[in-house]
Amino acid sequence: MRLAVMELQSQVRPVNRQGFSMRINSSRGRCNRSLSLFLTICFFTVVCDGGAVFAQDRSEPEAQKQTPMPAFPFNAVPDTAFGVIAVRPAQILAEKSMQPVRELIQQEKQKNQTFDLFGLDPAQLESVVLIYLPSVKGEHLTPTFIKYGMVIKSGKLIDRQLAKKKFSKLELKQADFKGKQILTTGAIDGDGLCFFDDKTMIVSDNISAVLQIIEQLQSTAGKSWSQRLQTVEQSSVAAAIDMRIVRELAIGQQMHTLAERIPFWPVLSPLWDNSDVAFFSLKLDRELSAKLIFEQKENSEQVKQALEGVLSLGQNMFAQIQETARKNPQRVQKGDLEKMKVIESALQAGRVTQKGDQVTLATSLNDNESTRLLASLVPGIKQAREAARRSMSKNNIKLIMLALHNYHQVHKHFPPAVVLGPDGKTPHSWRVELLPFLDQQALYDSYKMNEPWDSEHNKKIAETMVPVYHNPNSENPKNASYFVVVGKDTPFGTKEGVSFAEMTDGTSNIIAIVEAKQDIPWTKPEDISFDGKKLPDFGGYHDGGYHTGYCDGSVHFISSRIDPETLKSLLIFNDGKP
Repeated sequence: MRLAVMELQSQVRPVNRQGFSMRINSSRGRCNRSLSLFLTICFFTVVCDGGAVFAQDRSEPEAQKQTPMPAFPFNAVPDTAFGVIAVRPAQILAEKSMQPVRELIQQEKQKNQTFDLFGLDPAQLESVVLIYLPSVKGEHLTPTFIKYGMVIKSGKLIDRQLAKKKFSKLELKQADFKGKQILTTGAIDGDGLCFFDDKTMIVSDNISAVLQIIEQLQSTAGKSWSQRLQTVEQSSVAAAIDMRIVRELAIGQQMHTLAERIPFWPVLSPLWDNSDVAFFSLKLDRELSAKLIFEQKENSEQVKQALEGVLSLGQNMFAQIQETARKNPQRVQKGDLEKMKVIESALQAGRVTQKGDQVTLATSLNDNESTRLLASLVPGIKQAREAARRSMSKNNIKLIMLALHNYHQVHKHFPPAVVLGPDGKTPHSWRVELLPFLDQQALYDSYKMNEPWDSEHNKKIAETMVPVYHNPNSENPKNASYFVVVGKDTPFGTKEGVSFAEMTDGTSNIIAIVEAKQDIPWTKPEDISFDGKKLPDFGGYHDGGYHTGYCDGSVHFISSRIDPETLKSLLIFNDGKP
């Protein structure tokens, strides 16, 4: 496979060159964000609908109640894979019980128009199959290296130009492999993309994984995963993991070490020690059914006893939770009561069965129960998403502060808020000046310093979103979310730039960056003015306050109720009030 990758490297040629190269972030970052979206879809379906419960088949035959689903492309899974996750976004989102999730997604779309997977609306995705592969010897220095490949099937024709744009802002190169066109960023272990047909694309964080999947799809032999996954092929969400391979990988050993700290690990350990392959199946088709299946040829009785122990443990723990809630009703919220009723129903329906080498733990929820559970979880999802967005914004400011410190190390001062170009008269923003220190050298080189920020050329740069300057709650990706405060004795209030030596109040007592909702494009040389008297408006993205970056590199969330005089002091670097 490495030879195939090297041959691919020798024939790559540039495609889709666009006037200037725009490196917003690496394509690997884009693959990881797309992977995050895929896992978010799984979260909505598994956590929100299936909850923490296992499942049981109803006595009425499944074929009479549920609609047959098209097959997952499990024939794409190479024999060397150790794990698979598959989901049907379009089918899931169309279900009646998913109405709260559809509403939540619509709200997200209104805030951020990029809620998609490589330009594809989740509601139009027939299936997404994520394949985990261990590295091949000689492919990477680290023996524990894991790569993934994603097979995406759309219900409509894929817009290839849009998909390529979403895949990478880097200049892509193309080559042929077994009659298919491969697009790659050029690195030997870089991201890869292949449009297998008009409605199917293959994406990976490692080009060799794309080649393996293409070989598998075109091969008539080596279909062991296709056979294994017949057990879960009619699922809305399916997953499988080869426990034998995972136990041998370093990551598996680490997982085992962590798991041993769990108090009830003795109940779970037979599942880890004895299972050959573990499967998960969740089917949402009017009712919700979920299954955990463990396959083991020699110790299936031990696996069955372990699953019975897990079910009993879950029932006992939940009974204790109910008893605590009964004794302290004032601590129980209405939404929690709804969740408890549904979970109780699922646990009561739980059954462990054995058929041949397979042991199954299963349960199910009817349509009303799953809808109630999902509706009760949506507020928690919103809270979790807001917490995640706060964390992302905090991390953005950390990266900006790190870039400012690196800039200071080179230039011996922070950049001024407005930097003059080589001609000594054309201004550009400190945000543009900082790009090389944020791994955005290509974008910086594309900016014409002798032209105003809104010139015909530079407007193209302004329309390019730089993630580190964008708060995840911002509705306009072109606008800046982070600003410096400009005024007398502020860290960005001089034309030359302020050094650490001049910050006599101490860098840990001086605000450098503030989070604020302003209608200002990120390339525009404009920030927030402060006259030393009236405080400007900060925040607007998060309830209760806003994030700030201090000159020492630390990040703090400041309450909107902070004493005004204290805030004024924090904005000045030499007022003698540390």
